[in-house]
Amino acid sequence: MLFRDEVELIGKLPLLSGVDPSRLRMLCFASDRETFAPGDVIFREGEANEGAYVILSGEVDVHKASDGSHVIKRGSEAGVAIVGQSSMIEDAPYAATVTARTEIEALRLNSRCFMKLMASCPKSSEKIMRALGAQLNANGVISPGAASDYFDQIRKAH
Repeated sequence: MLFRDEVELIGKLPLLSGVDPSRLRMLCFASDRETFAPGDVIFREGEANEGAYVILSGEVDVHKASDGSHVIKRGSEAGVAIVGQSSMIEDAPYAATVTARTEIEALRLNSRCFMKLMASCPKSSEKIMRALGAQLNANGVISPGAASDYFDQIRKAH
């Protein structure tokens, strides 16, 4: 896959859809491309965070031991999936174990570069945080509107 294709694909992620393309290029450039065979563990629940993984192609199983849940995520030329993003933003251990179900091509987003991106561009940062809030809301982690209320308060304070 070409570099420009990677930039285009990660720009389709709800988490990164509001980020300027030049900043997406910087993020891709600072990221590592990795491949995994079926059965390979990409990361384990409780391990130290090494960044989020954008699944460019293939299928992964996301298993959370604490509640026994399983989710399948797929990446293809039509769209990509991301795993580990909440842990990357929180700088916390991974919250689930992710295992390759098929051959995987992934882009490991560098946590430090991602946080620098957020710090250097408040407008993109707000869009990223709202997208993450919507994801957490959809997963029942926070109450509806909590992320929007929080960012409205921050904006009013500045």
